[in-house]
This record gives sequence, C-alpha cells and structure tokens, in this order.
Amino acid sequence: MRAVDTNVLPQQILQDDEAQARRAEAIVREPFWIDLTVWSELGWVLFKRLKLDRASVGDALHALIDVETSCSSDPQGISWAIARFREGADWADMVHLVATRGAADRFTTFDEGVARQVGIASFVPVETLD
Repeated sequence: MRAVDTNVLPQQILQDDEAQARRAEAIVREPFWIDLTVWSELGWVLFKRLKLDRASVGDALHALIDVETSCSSDPQGISWAIARFREGADWADMVHLVATRGAADRFTTFDEGVARQVGIASFVPVETLD
C-alpha cells in the first residue's frame, strides 16, 4: 500500500488538471493510506486555499472515506471531525482531537473556541488555559 501526499488528493477530487487527475485516479484504484497529517492539510487546502465552502469540503472529505481502497487510522474519527467542521469548527483542531484519541486524557489549549466547537462529544475533554 502506498501513502499519498496531500497534493494527490485534490487532483482526484477536483479533476482540474487532466493529466494529474488521471494519475491520481490510478493511485486511488489501489489501496492507499491517508495519514492524519494529510487529512489535516487536505481540509486546509480545500477550505482556505481553494476557497470551497464547508459543505463542499465535507462532501469531498467524506467521499474519500467512502473510497473502497482508502485506508486511515481512524475513519470514524475523521467522520466526526467532518461533522464538527460542517457545523463551524476549525478543521485542524478537530483533527488534533482525533489524533489524541487513546493517547491522552485531555487536550489543552489557550483557544476557548475549541471547547465550544466540540461540545460534549469530544474524544477527550478540552482544557482551556486562562
């Protein structure tokens, strides 16, 4: 199985460069790995750099989870992060929380917005520092 860099996935999603899109399509026909760092960067690229709206980004990310050949360490966690992002949460913060599941007993931040964004459904409690 090959792991993919973030720059492969927008081509598979957007199909805006014919040659690169064909190559990306060929890669996703075989089992491929999407690391949590790639998920984080991909959400940023789609939302901040390419200026897609939250619903379109969420749809694109979910479509990748649904690709039969895609593999990730925590697809359920990524689905949770997508749902929170759709409701206004910061994408990177939600992926950070997914990454801490099972590794930490809390997520500590100065950003009080993170606790509001995750609500009571966080994988780990969010501790805000004053």
